[in-house]
Amino acid sequence: MWISFVPLLSQAQQRPTVPERHRPRIGLALSGGGARGAAHIGVLKVLEELRVPVHCVAGTSMGAVVGGAYAAGNTAKEMQRLIRETDWSEVFTDRPPRGELSARRKADDYKGLFAPEFGLRDREILLPRGVVAGVSIENFLRHLAAPAAGIDDFDRLPIPYRAVAADIESGQEVVLGSGSLRQAMRASMAIPGAVSPVEIDGRLLVDGGIANNLPIDLVRSTCADVVIAVNISTPPMKREEITSALSVVGQLVNLLGKEKVDRQLAQLGAGDVLVKPELGDITAASFERQLEAIAIGERAARAVAGALGRYSLPASEYAALRAAQVAHPEPLGKVDEIQFEGIERSNPEVLYGLIQSRPGEALDETQLASDLRRIYGRGDFEAVDYRIDQQPGRRTLVIPVREKSIGPTYLRFGLGLASDLHDGASYNALISYRRTWMNRAGGEWLAEAQIGRDNFLFTEFYQPLERPGRYFIAPYTKIGQSIFGAFEGDHRVAEYRVRDARVGLDLGLVLGTWGELRAGPLLRQVDAKVSTGSTILPRIDARVQGFSVQLFGDRQDTAWIPRTGHRTAASLFVGTEMDGSQHSYRRFEGLWTGAYSLQQHTLAATLSAGGAAGGRLPIYEGFTLGGPLRLSGYRIGQFFGERFAFASLRYYNRLVQLPTLLASGVYIGGSAEAGRVDRLYASSGSTGTLWSASVYAAAETFLGPVYLGLGTGGRDHFSLYFLLGRP
Repeated sequence: MWISFVPLLSQAQQRPTVPERHRPRIGLALSGGGARGAAHIGVLKVLEELRVPVHCVAGTSMGAVVGGAYAAGNTAKEMQRLIRETDWSEVFTDRPPRGELSARRKADDYKGLFAPEFGLRDREILLPRGVVAGVSIENFLRHLAAPAAGIDDFDRLPIPYRAVAADIESGQEVVLGSGSLRQAMRASMAIPGAVSPVEIDGRLLVDGGIANNLPIDLVRSTCADVVIAVNISTPPMKREEITSALSVVGQLVNLLGKEKVDRQLAQLGAGDVLVKPELGDITAASFERQLEAIAIGERAARAVAGALGRYSLPASEYAALRAAQVAHPEPLGKVDEIQFEGIERSNPEVLYGLIQSRPGEALDETQLASDLRRIYGRGDFEAVDYRIDQQPGRRTLVIPVREKSIGPTYLRFGLGLASDLHDGASYNALISYRRTWMNRAGGEWLAEAQIGRDNFLFTEFYQPLERPGRYFIAPYTKIGQSIFGAFEGDHRVAEYRVRDARVGLDLGLVLGTWGELRAGPLLRQVDAKVSTGSTILPRIDARVQGFSVQLFGDRQDTAWIPRTGHRTAASLFVGTEMDGSQHSYRRFEGLWTGAYSLQQHTLAATLSAGGAAGGRLPIYEGFTLGGPLRLSGYRIGQFFGERFAFASLRYYNRLVQLPTLLASGVYIGGSAEAGRVDRLYASSGSTGTLWSASVYAAAETFLGPVYLGLGTGGRDHFSLYFLLGRP
């Protein structure tokens, strides 16, 4: 490739140069096309090699992103390096790194709730304006726009720049030539329905591809005597490719964009140059193939090197031009104060407690990004940004936030299923209602209802005791019913029903974003009896009073199929039956999980145990083992007793990394498991140490974890199991 390029470059170098006063001003028009837009970077690399000057640039969607980054002062090679190093699955998810989430939002992950969150207002369910709010996208764009921080007139950028967006209300083209460069790029690429619109000057703006996907006219009116147009628009699909409602919508968008692109292309004159990379089956969503797209863009530009070479500058002159156009981010420096902007419901004092950047100290971009993620991790905002306002003798770090338009009341739904080869099956459906910011300290009301094998109604009022939110009080009540199986060997002989009504009051301490510690008194009314089958288990009707302590900490990158991090959970309940029919008891339970990965390979371990801290446990406080990944070769809940211990080691390999909107990936794996249950309620004996193993395919999806596996416990113990969510 390089050998064939040398004669073209030599010809450009030997061609007589045009006197500077007669040289045309050259503008670059870059079209939209999602991941296909990486081809623009390849074209820019060739323009730099041929020493073709760019005096202004206009772009749409991904063309606006690449063009804006170039106009801000980045080089093509710098952008290629960023493409190579970026985890694109993280860019297109709103969820910050899980370690930055609040402990309460992490705990939600283990309830089996679906990922979508809905708003509730005036008895109407509200949907977000986009599947992705765009917070991570904005963080990525902030990095691209960093060399031009503080410039709000796009004519004052190292290269004058324009972005094309569309007004979603009128459909009209909106040209962005001032304001926040990052916000202009973000508005131009806000795909309707997929990424939330951006509000600028009172207008809701979306992807400009529906208005002008190749802005040749705009770049000509901005500065250009000569236009270099790069068209990477997605071509219309063939009939056999139109197979779903989504593909029909996509085809309509493509056709609408194609008509307008054709009108723009008709404006090209004899001196203009069209570069059309042949990107084949690289789609707008093929972000994992962007390096391939860059290479295709290079080849397409070299194919027209003769036409481009007409505008090549002498080496010294081009070097001087590029020296003026290339910029580097300057240190953020120190600020005198930090302010929040855009707050209506929230309390800034609560948010101050989440940031580690301090007035009077040098700001660090990495630290500031972590601060913004922690604020977003509270779950109250759909956008978090920052800027530095400079006034005579005073600098202020301003953190604009945009509270969720569907808030402050939210609904989420959940579903859990588990089944094996036998008659063992379990299902639960859950609905969660959460009302936030009920007072200035951040009071929150939570109500949940579940039906299925385990039914319950639960409500809690979570009230921070001081505005940073480190300490809290949480009164709660729960009414529920659970069903436990009683087995003799492999045969279910009875089902034991436990009804439990409780009311408690916890005092708590928030342990940063790692977790929380809570403790408090608890009053219970328990009714337990055999509902079907043999009456081998006792009937209990008791009132219980006691004191509960709970610790929760979580640093896992995902909840159910982690690749890194660890999780800890521990509880202790000291109880006394108030009618005196049973002695006092102390129940404890602990869990630790950890995961370590090397490339696509992961090892994860789990250790858990529970029992009585001296004495015996009443049957309604018992523990179960058996079922998927908890002695996989045995029946669901086959072992029911006073004390248990369990350990597992799991290996899994991520075969495919999926877009974060769908799942973190598809895995194959296996597990080795060991456990025992002592003082079985059905027989008063012990299982001894039981061994089990399984192989499975799995995915962590927006619906929760999904497993399909085969488990064995040796001899005649086999199970084909299916697991969805938290059953």
